[in-house]
Amino acid sequence: MGYHKILAKKLGQMEARKLGLSLLLGFCVGVLTCVVVMSVSTIQQQLSSFYGVCVHPAQESSTRDPQISDAGISSNSSVVVSTKHNSPSTMYSAPSTGQIQQNTLRLEHGKGAERDREKDADERVQRHSSSTTKLSSPKEAIIESKQPDGTMKDMKAREKPVCDLSNYRTDVCEMDGDVRVHGKSSSVVLVTGHQSQDSGVKSSWRIKPYARNVPAMVFAIGGYSGNYYHDFTDVLIPLFITSRQFDGEVQFLIATRKFWWIGKYKPILTKLSRHEIIFFDDDDQVRCFRHVVVGLHSHKPMSIDPARAPNGYSMVDFSKLLRSAYSLERDSPIRLGENPAAKPRLLLIPRNGTRRFVNLEEIVRAAEKLDYEVVVAEAGTRTNVASFTRVVNSCDVMVGVHGAGLTNFVFLPTDAVIIQIVPYGNLQNISRSCFMESSEDAGLHYLDYCIGVEESSLIEQYPRDDPVFGDPKSIHRLGWKKMADVYLDHQDVKLDVERFKPLLLKARHLLHHHHQRQ
Repeated sequence: MGYHKILAKKLGQMEARKLGLSLLLGFCVGVLTCVVVMSVSTIQQQLSSFYGVCVHPAQESSTRDPQISDAGISSNSSVVVSTKHNSPSTMYSAPSTGQIQQNTLRLEHGKGAERDREKDADERVQRHSSSTTKLSSPKEAIIESKQPDGTMKDMKAREKPVCDLSNYRTDVCEMDGDVRVHGKSSSVVLVTGHQSQDSGVKSSWRIKPYARNVPAMVFAIGGYSGNYYHDFTDVLIPLFITSRQFDGEVQFLIATRKFWWIGKYKPILTKLSRHEIIFFDDDDQVRCFRHVVVGLHSHKPMSIDPARAPNGYSMVDFSKLLRSAYSLERDSPIRLGENPAAKPRLLLIPRNGTRRFVNLEEIVRAAEKLDYEVVVAEAGTRTNVASFTRVVNSCDVMVGVHGAGLTNFVFLPTDAVIIQIVPYGNLQNISRSCFMESSEDAGLHYLDYCIGVEESSLIEQYPRDDPVFGDPKSIHRLGWKKMADVYLDHQDVKLDVERFKPLLLKARHLLHHHHQRQ
């Protein structure tokens, strides 16, 4: 009997252990089930937020104060442009994970790509992608065409490439169709109306049809923006080229942290778009458009090529838009022939930093003796742009040493005169490439004056037998940084007024010639 009791006791212990194990196993299974359910739910929410409900562009947009400082905040980011193949349907459907076929391309702006944003965008795309290729060439797709006898025949259709990377100055992508924009993940997705035979696309949920409004433009304000010249040559003129064709019916999605920049040029931006700006970086809505342009077209420094611009727009058209944006009154300069006693107004830009006029008062007196009304003015970092544009537009001639201040020629009346003072140091080509062709394209008369050794402050810094004077090209060969340090950053100008007077007289003659041409 003793053995039976021992055996029964051991069997009882075994049953207790089995029961405990079963309970533990059941608890683990329950936890695992909850985790799986939560994971599936999270994935569905992520897919729904990206490919699901679209927000009408006019319904919601960022209201960030454009005057907020961007100090210490990086403006680097990237945009992922994608196309995904989806089966046509009367209701827009979002495919499930692993069933979407996509082509993707990353567009970077600023001085680099933000690593965290790049990683986030990559992961977001990879969750919905089965293949990735560059959109640098047209692709062929098989479509079916119904024949007169009722049979279906396969045909090859060549699609226009979404992105054009052939221009070394800029990358531009244009999409027509079902375009979905998600700013926070830096993603733009085009859902195409056909699919390849092996894509196996299936719908996992549906959304209601939504209204689409105006076209959209996605671009960045980064790089060298903040420099007055680069604000125009890198952003504002390309923006005009790309958006003017829409006559204000376009919405801007801007990637930037320079919110003060938006406030500075708001009159121009609102003239090009009648819709509220959406700040792309922090926008967490999926916005849907029929037409989207990513990036800005750019033709040449500080100018426009009418042969390449939509509707043949030119720099003259750009200047007219600026006059309208800032309510500037003068479209043409003074007519000297109608009033011989009238004095043309001459704007003299003093440059208080580098390349300044050291004999400014002497230059003013010389111009006044030639019957000019001289205005000495320069826009600083805190100068109100609107007020300064009125000063520029009131003048007939503008004189300044090569630099960003000459960018103000865009506000001069058509047929006015711009005189660029070229510093010493073989800088003719650099100076003219910035302002000669561009000002002439804007309908202005361009003149320049190259200073001599005796008019340069460099004679106080280097011996006369130094290569700085004898061989400027050797300084250029040392690289831009060295050249700029010598000839741009540490050179002032003492203008020889007697040598400069003939140019002022020529400017008056051009103004009189302007009258004769009317």
